Amino acid sequence: MKMLPLALLVGAWQAAASAGLLPASVLPSFWEVAASLGGMLRSGEILPHTAASFGRAGAGFALGVAGGVVLGLLMARVRAVERAIEPILLLIYPVPKPALIPLFMVWLGIGDFSKIAVIALACLVPVVIAAYNGARSVDDMLIWSARARGTAQGRLLWRVVLPSALPQIAAGVRTAIAVAIIVLVSSEFISAETGLGYLIFSYGGVGADDAMLAVVIYLAVLGYALDRAYLAGLRRLMSWHAFAH
Repeated sequence: MKMLPLALLVGAWQAAASAGLLPASVLPSFWEVAASLGGMLRSGEILPHTAASFGRAGAGFALGVAGGVVLGLLMARVRAVERAIEPILLLIYPVPKPALIPLFMVWLGIGDFSKIAVIALACLVPVVIAAYNGARSVDDMLIWSARARGTAQGRLLWRVVLPSALPQIAAGVRTAIAVAIIVLVSSEFISAETGLGYLIFSYGGVGADDAMLAVVIYLAVLGYALDRAYLAGLRRLMSWHAFAH
C-alpha cells in the first residue's frame, strides 16, 4: 500500500504520454525512460559512474559524520569549544552548500578532493547540530551519578553523553545521507568526467531527456534504498542496545 501513490503517479504519467496529452518534448513516457535505464544497466554503462559517485559521497559522508559527532559533543560539554565554533557554524549554516563548490575547487583543485571536502562540510553541519542538541539534553542526574563514581571527563563524554545523545545523532545522520547525495550531484555538474551527476548533465546537454530522466530516477531509487537500509539497520541496532541494557 505504501507504493500505491507512486504506482498511480507512474500510471498517470504513462497514460498521459500515450494519449498525447504529454508531448515527448516536455516529458518522455515512463516506458521510454525505463527502457533507457534498462539499456544502461544491461550494457554496464551506468555502473562505473555509480561507483565513482558513491565513492565520493561515501568518503565525504564518513568524514562529515565523524567530525560532526566529535565536534557536537565537544561543543555541548566544553564551553571554550562552543564559543570558538558556534559563530562559524551560524555563519555556514544558512549558506547553500552547492554554492561553495566553485570556491572549494579554487582552493583544492577540480579533482575528487574538492568534491569530498564540500560533501563532508555539508554533512557535518546537521550532524554537529544533532549531536550538540542531543548532548545538551542529557539528564543531569546521569552526569552527576557518573561523576560521583569517579568517572573522568573524557570517559564521561563517551560512556554517558554519547549513548544518551544517540537518538538525535541518528536523526542528523539520516539527514546527512540525503545532503550528501544532493551536494554530490551538484559538484559533478560543475566539474567531473565520471559520476551520476556528470551523466545527468551530459545527457541533458545533448537533449537525451529519456536517458537524463533515467539517471535521475536511478539515483532517486538508490537514495531511497540507502535511507531504508539505514532505518532498518538503526532499528536493529537500537533494539540490540535496549536488549543489552
